[in-house]
Amino acid sequence: MFRLLLIAVAAVFLAISSDAFAASCGPSNSITRVRNTRIGSSEYLVFKFRTPPTVPTYAVTVGHPPFIHDASGETIAVAGSHFRQVRFEGVFWTCTIQEQFVLPRPLIRDVKNIGQFEGVITYAIGLSPQAHYITTYHYPSGAGFTTIVLKFHH
Repeated sequence: MFRLLLIAVAAVFLAISSDAFAASCGPSNSITRVRNTRIGSSEYLVFKFRTPPTVPTYAVTVGHPPFIHDASGETIAVAGSHFRQVRFEGVFWTCTIQEQFVLPRPLIRDVKNIGQFEGVITYAIGLSPQAHYITTYHYPSGAGFTTIVLKFHH
């Protein structure tokens, strides 16, 4: 009897979790869209957040394969010869982030979400040998939104 109850609880939890991830991101501190773009010889990875109350904490680091998805433990292939990771903390994470990528590009070869769990969202960025990470910056982008941009250049 206990085993059946445990199975039923697990099934309900999975159904609730999958429904939550099916919803698009709209609450405060959620990533509403991720896209890449190119202007001249620079390429950008652009994250649009719904704010307030705050701009999420973020950090860009060197990435090292293999990339393991933090929720499933599965290996995620990311194309490129060298890598960066961007990690956002304190974000609303139980939703589906709209991703609009045109890949591969000359500098940014691939972008993969490798973690979306307990307020932390992480992306791995695969780069070509010519790509150099230049900077990350953020700015207000309309009422209730903040844009965070990673810039890459030859």
